[in-house]
Amino acid sequence: MIQKANLEKSLEIYNFMEEDFPKSEIPNHKKFLELTEKNIHNVYIYEENKQEIAYFITMEKDEKVLITHLAVIKKYRGKGVGKRFLEEIKKFLSDKKLLIVEVETEKNAKDKQELTIIEKRLRYYLNSGFEKCERLEYKMFNVDYYILTYSKSVNKITNKEVKQTIENIYDGLLSKNNLIIKII
Repeated sequence: MIQKANLEKSLEIYNFMEEDFPKSEIPNHKKFLELTEKNIHNVYIYEENKQEIAYFITMEKDEKVLITHLAVIKKYRGKGVGKRFLEEIKKFLSDKKLLIVEVETEKNAKDKQELTIIEKRLRYYLNSGFEKCERLEYKMFNVDYYILTYSKSVNKITNKEVKQTIENIYDGLLSKNNLIIKII
């Protein structure tokens, strides 16, 4: 079951994020609090058997959702939770036109272990029905990302629409220097 986290639970999740993500991918505590209090992003918790086992954070604009963070809590990893979790997210957000995720590219890997994690993350989304946006260059804070999308729409989502959605979501939150997205 997925439910929106209240402020107190969101701050607990922030502590998990410090274990689950590189420091460069986590907003500072003050910024996270501001984004939560102002409902700029939404923090969700996923439970199975009354146990909190995963979480995700979204930013939305015009029925389009950017999933900025998604993680299974460390002690529940490797047990098939991730696949179920992503399917539940897709059901939970089924009224949305488009889901977008950002995945670091392989060239960001500092070592073989990081490369393996990036490749695994990419396969995870692709095997769950997400599609990689080809010919879309995307950098945030000088880190290269792939953009992957999921949509039940019969119409193909264009790179132009994805680019515009991301720019709209981050408008006013990131400077133009910290977000570079272009169609190539």
